[in-house]
Amino acid sequence: MDIMESATGHEMILVQGAVASRLARLLNPEIPFVWILGHMPNRIVQWWETEVPWSTEARISAKVRMLSYDMLLRTEEFLGHVEALDDHGLALIQSRKPMPDTLDLSRVPETQQDAVVIGNGGFLRVYLPHAMETASVVCYEPGYLQSVIARGGLEPTH
Repeated sequence: MDIMESATGHEMILVQGAVASRLARLLNPEIPFVWILGHMPNRIVQWWETEVPWSTEARISAKVRMLSYDMLLRTEEFLGHVEALDDHGLALIQSRKPMPDTLDLSRVPETQQDAVVIGNGGFLRVYLPHAMETASVVCYEPGYLQSVIARGGLEPTH
């Protein structure tokens, strides 16, 4: 697997045929937070019955579709549940500190996103459009991805 340079000058790899649990092997267990962006629990566009927050104080059962939200988890918690996402796409940022409540990357110009993420403790960024497609993984600290690859971190486990 070749290390490339991202458009913004950071270390990057492409992972073919990726699923979330394989990409999770690239996370650094010493970096405490994982921010999942735009998680869709039902990857199919259809109405489905579930319980959802009606407000911060109340929940209701409803038919919903296109339910999408961001989640901030401890890295170890994410790693404990990641296999359930193997048939989903995934967009995440691993960071040294929790992301600010008001940070919405969709409102940040793409050319400025890496600087904003880094300024907020960002370490690694993963984007997998759909399960089994090609994922891009960008690390903001040179040498980390190479070290994971060198120790066989992306090889299948038996």
